[in-house]
Amino acid sequence: MRLFNRIEVRLSLLMALVAVTTSLLTVALNTFQRERTFRELPAEVRDFLRRNEGRPPSLSLTPELRQMLAEGREIRVQMRPSDDPDNPNPVFWITPLDNPAAPPVRLQAPPRLRRPSLEARLQQNLLIAGLIATGLGVLVALVFARRMARPIEAISAAASSLAQGKLSVRIPAPRGEDEIARLARNFNRMAEALEKLEAERRAMIADIAHELRTPLTVMQGRLEAIQDGVVPLEMGEIDRLHQQARLLSRLVEDLRTLSLADAGRLNLALQPLNLAELARRMAAAFGAALEAKQVALELRLPEGPVPVRADPDRLAQVIGNLLTNALEHTPAGGRIALEVAKDTTHAHLRVLDSGPGIPAEALNKVFDRFYRAEASRSRATGGSGLGLSIVKALVELHKGTVAAHNRPEGGALFEVRLPLHQAG
Repeated sequence: MRLFNRIEVRLSLLMALVAVTTSLLTVALNTFQRERTFRELPAEVRDFLRRNEGRPPSLSLTPELRQMLAEGREIRVQMRPSDDPDNPNPVFWITPLDNPAAPPVRLQAPPRLRRPSLEARLQQNLLIAGLIATGLGVLVALVFARRMARPIEAISAAASSLAQGKLSVRIPAPRGEDEIARLARNFNRMAEALEKLEAERRAMIADIAHELRTPLTVMQGRLEAIQDGVVPLEMGEIDRLHQQARLLSRLVEDLRTLSLADAGRLNLALQPLNLAELARRMAAAFGAALEAKQVALELRLPEGPVPVRADPDRLAQVIGNLLTNALEHTPAGGRIALEVAKDTTHAHLRVLDSGPGIPAEALNKVFDRFYRAEASRSRATGGSGLGLSIVKALVELHKGTVAAHNRPEGGALFEVRLPLHQAG
């Protein structure tokens, strides 16, 4: 059954069917034309051919002539031309010599078809039969070819609509498992993916505009207030404006990082490094922020090194973004754990927090751009909504994976898996 689903097999069977159909039609039409020619023969010729099983006609003796010859009587034979236009064979008149007054016996061979006329008739019949059989064979081929070409035309029309920007176009669900049916299903999947990408692109543009508008609006309002003399130009006000400028700068840099990663143009300076040592340095760098929020950090590191091949700066950015995310969601007095482990093939980096965890409906969205599980979370924390998206992009550039889970005891768990570096 799978073999029949291949289009080349179906085309081969179609051509074989057309050939067999044409041959059968030719034989049938030739038989019909032969019977028709036989029926057009004179009645005496048809009777003679039936009696003699198709042997050529010959001169046959009448009972009277046969009796004369059997008795040994002498006869006189006179040959005269035929006066029958349908039978050009000569006529023989036979009279017994011992009884000249007896009526003569007429003897004439049955008419034969003239050879040129018979050949012309047969050639004409063959030509007619061949033309009719070929026409019917072509008709059968056109019917089957039309059935096979219809889905290809549908795919072509859908592709043309897709090229014009109509991303909602779909091909009706095809039946079967041949190449055309698979092509139609793959086209529908491609159109769905393009439509989803276009929707994500529009949503991202709207999110970028929204994210940029907020700090710009704050900065514009405060600067206008300073110009109008409503707000005095003091160091505190300058610090607030500087904070908004830093937020804008971070947002632009995050967008640049993501765009380079998406385009495959983010170059990594890969080198062997100890993931455990990098985690230790990042934990020390977050000491002040942890202390300011009164959150404890537990560092869980193995005794030996955990070798990976990575870009130190980009991998530090991954750990920093995960710690920043955990710190934002952990209340004062809570705890964060930074854990490094390894198995036979991969290194594992885990960040655990004691926050509220991730809503079930948000588990598959936390790595989406500009997604915030808590709609009320303020931008005052400095988050751009791109931190976890950057984590996912950078980890995948390192041939790794990242996943988010909820811990049974409460809080969230983010786990990064990277291939171990085998020295030598």
